[in-house]
Amino acid sequence: MRFRRHRLSVLTTATAVAATGAALGAFTPAESAVPTITVTPWLTGLNAPRGVAFDGNGHFYVAESGTAGSGDHGLTRTGRVKRFTVGSKTPRWTRTFTSLYAHEAPPPAPPDVLGPEGMNALVRQCSGARVHSASCQPRLIMSESNKGTHTTDRQIGRLYRLDPGTGRRTLLSNVGDQQWRWTKNHPNVAEPEPDSNPYAVLVSRFPHRVRTFVVDAGSNTLVEVMPRGRTRVVALLPNDTPKHDSAPTCVTRGPDGMLYVGTLDLIVNDFGNNPGHSNVWRINPNASYPTKPRKWATGLTTITACTFDRAGNFWAAEMFAPNPSGPPGDLVRIPFKHPRRAVHLGLGQVPLPGGIAQGPGGVLYVSTNSAAPGPAGAVVRVRVR
Repeated sequence: MRFRRHRLSVLTTATAVAATGAALGAFTPAESAVPTITVTPWLTGLNAPRGVAFDGNGHFYVAESGTAGSGDHGLTRTGRVKRFTVGSKTPRWTRTFTSLYAHEAPPPAPPDVLGPEGMNALVRQCSGARVHSASCQPRLIMSESNKGTHTTDRQIGRLYRLDPGTGRRTLLSNVGDQQWRWTKNHPNVAEPEPDSNPYAVLVSRFPHRVRTFVVDAGSNTLVEVMPRGRTRVVALLPNDTPKHDSAPTCVTRGPDGMLYVGTLDLIVNDFGNNPGHSNVWRINPNASYPTKPRKWATGLTTITACTFDRAGNFWAAEMFAPNPSGPPGDLVRIPFKHPRRAVHLGLGQVPLPGGIAQGPGGVLYVSTNSAAPGPAGAVVRVRVR
């Protein structure tokens, strides 16, 4: 079995600190006056937590990519999705999924681990529904593809709907293999060779139906998952230069009904050594490739998650934002009407963030140590004043 190199290469905290400590002076926030935030721990002992989400009934979901096994590469059954009630640290249910791992970086860096990645659910117009109904429609996207990894595992690259009451999964689409074929049929458009790594998912209610979108960090595409599981390419996220692999990692819906996609841009950001090269793109959900997306915000560093809060502010998690005094990682807030006014709020308080969602009372929930090995992962609460 062969793995393609993952866009979110896993680093130990010590490695990341060494790589980013000297670079902080190269990037400064757009505003000097920033709000006050309070970060408090909530969940601990998680294995590479990535996507987090709330549904309209207040249930919280977290996806854990899992842990590596022995050998250079392989599969484990260590991926997890857990559902919590806010206020409880005991999951209502836990479901197990496949994880992939590969030792691609030189020692002492730990292996890349992929598995359950993006989580999302309906927040509006599902409150008050019975917990066992599918009205909130939680979605999970799994990484990679069978064709790209030469595996036959039946979970890799799939999109699932999860039952909020039991966690029972329903297969919606094999996104990974479809996008791998798309890059094969469009050589040198998205990637020099076929690739796919579905990473984030958005489910949202439009006037006539519920629609689901997935961003693929391997094919560099935003796709809509149509009825019966077919994917429709909405947009290709461009690579500005040969060294600029956009690798989109998040998608959220803005107050204007448009979709906003954040990019990792790991190569050009150089793990934070050369910060400020990640972008946020504004995309019409009804567009189709080759319609080009519009750049909405710039100057961010290695975006791994994004959301809009109820006040209309765009939030992004920056996994490798440089921090000279500890692990990298930051949160960025961008006012919807002023996309050039990015405010950085979480430096030193949210190490290696991987997911972000707004919960009850306007509190943000962020998964941290998302690229750290073993059970170092956590979810923290972020209150903004």
